[in-house]
Amino acid sequence: MNEELLKLTAAEIDSLPFGYVALAPDGTIRKYNRYEADLARRDPQEVLGKNFFREVAPCTQVQEFEGRFRSFVEAEDGEPSLSFDFEFTFRHGTQRVRIGFVRSPLGREIIMTVNRVRDLDLSQSAELKADPARGSMENAAGQRVVITNADFWHALDGIFADAKPEDRRVELHRLGLHWGLHHALRVEGFVQKRYLQTLREVELQVALESLSGSLGTLGLGSFEVRLEFRRRGLLVVEHRNSPYPVIFGEVDGPRCDLLAGVHAGFLSHLSGRNLVAREISCSRRPEMPCRFVVGTERRIDRLLDPVEGSSDAHLLMALRSGEEGRG
Repeated sequence: MNEELLKLTAAEIDSLPFGYVALAPDGTIRKYNRYEADLARRDPQEVLGKNFFREVAPCTQVQEFEGRFRSFVEAEDGEPSLSFDFEFTFRHGTQRVRIGFVRSPLGREIIMTVNRVRDLDLSQSAELKADPARGSMENAAGQRVVITNADFWHALDGIFADAKPEDRRVELHRLGLHWGLHHALRVEGFVQKRYLQTLREVELQVALESLSGSLGTLGLGSFEVRLEFRRRGLLVVEHRNSPYPVIFGEVDGPRCDLLAGVHAGFLSHLSGRNLVAREISCSRRPEMPCRFVVGTERRIDRLLDPVEGSSDAHLLMALRSGEEGRG
């Protein structure tokens, strides 16, 4: 997370779709939001002022958690954030989570974020059943699956060979948007079967992990959605292992306009709003993600054409360079 997380009001902290705990350097709890309270089944008023490691979550008194916290606190000039996975042991059961530590300038405070890690068993949905006699394949949900290779994507890209770059981007985004909307409905069928809820009704993290996992079954990589820019009208998607930079080779500018549309379709479906997406940095190395911004068309236009020296100008530069920080 970057400084956006540190500027949230008390009401905004309580509305976050993940746990938020502000800790003093000695582990004393200063803030404890509603999501974390629901996850741990603890009243926030009961834990404020108590030591997180000794009095609230004794299962964290191990090197893998408290040890990392102590080292993070002591390294004042070290990395601005740290993240790792951990399994909490509650009285009502266990829960795998992803922990994030973020430095705050407020009294050497450490912000701890807590995201549930779901075992969605998406591997079952990835299993393909081939019927050689019919020349068809289906996934575990009985849905028809069609496999394409680089030849198809080169052919699709060739349609726009003579188009202006902006026209090409618009058309590929439009195609991806419709693809994303239809694919979200397909994934929703799987989610409803498993959770008896729609994508909008399940926890946001479950919905996003389901959509990301479904792209993985198609060989299109995986993604995470960063929510800390919502109060500025933006979502940031980091997509790893997109096949398109490799398929289309070393070219200037974004090459994942189709995926931009797909992400716009996914998030439009989840939010019930008409959203658009733009790729602001395209991966040139396997370990680097492609990064997209998603919002209303008007908001995205403002971000991509900011007033010089404005907060949007600084944000855009940071997002493109990847220097805005992570939680």
